[in-house]
Amino acid sequence: MPSQFECFQDGCNFMVRADSDEEVVHLVQEHARFTHDISLDGDTIESEIEHV
Repeated sequence: MPSQFECFQDGCNFMVRADSDEEVVHLVQEHARFTHDISLDGDTIESEIEHV
């Protein structure tokens, strides 16, 4: 079942969909680091992942 995540930062349109939670976590961590200069741990991201 695909997983997706939408960025929660105001004004950000980033959304990712992938086949696994692990892939989503990796892509979101990269996005957060390079776009917003923040670090997110995997547990925080996993709690916001939607299964579609």
